[in-house]
Amino acid sequence: MNLISFNFHVYRVLVPYQNYVLYLSATSSPKLANVSTLMDLAAAFDLVDLDDDGVLEYADDRDSFVRADTNGDGELSQAEMDGDSVYGNMTSVTVNVYDFNGDGKVTVADYDLGYFEVGREYGNDVALGEYVEYFISKTESEESGITVKAFVTARRNFLVMDIDDNLKVSEKEFRSEFRVADYDKNGNLTPKEFSGFRPIRDVNVTAYCNNGNVGCPVEKFLVMFNDADTNNDKYLTMTEYLTKFGELTANT
Repeated sequence: MNLISFNFHVYRVLVPYQNYVLYLSATSSPKLANVSTLMDLAAAFDLVDLDDDGVLEYADDRDSFVRADTNGDGELSQAEMDGDSVYGNMTSVTVNVYDFNGDGKVTVADYDLGYFEVGREYGNDVALGEYVEYFISKTESEESGITVKAFVTARRNFLVMDIDDNLKVSEKEFRSEFRVADYDKNGNLTPKEFSGFRPIRDVNVTAYCNNGNVGCPVEKFLVMFNDADTNNDKYLTMTEYLTKFGELTANT
């Protein structure tokens, strides 16, 4: 099993995701985090957000346990975890990983420990940004990366632009967003129209669009697209998109 260690002091919080178990703990609050760390935390959030409403509720936490506890005895066995639709796809997962209170068995109390550690900071309804912010605040500061706010903003914009939900933004989808933002349909975005163009409405466009003081054609924005498209396949994966446009929103 791969382990991502975040140098814990007071609390031990384990966040399972695929073949990762994130060990998170209290240190100073960092300003930046790398994209891969942020994506792992977002993926862990999505696993627990069973109703896909973008908010982690206590019911989501309990439902995860109830779903896996197929015999209804209040404990999760290794066989139940292996046969579960979520946990069964994780490699090298044992009941010990989920035994948060160390009593030798996995009960709903173990699930509660992880959930309420986050919930006590933000209340029992925890949004993605709050969830990620909490765990990132428990890690050591990183020298490079993006802010949690920039990550959440860029991730949301990516998902909105990904019209066909294939987790890639094509050049066609990128151009489509430009056309939507270009209200007067003159082929240029004015300073007022910038705010409607999701890829750049929260970023500094100085290096691409003449300080944003004049109209900017789609070709200038495609330079940004191509800069982000590191494998030159005319598609942006979420990692490519967040790495480029997240950095451009790093000060938000």
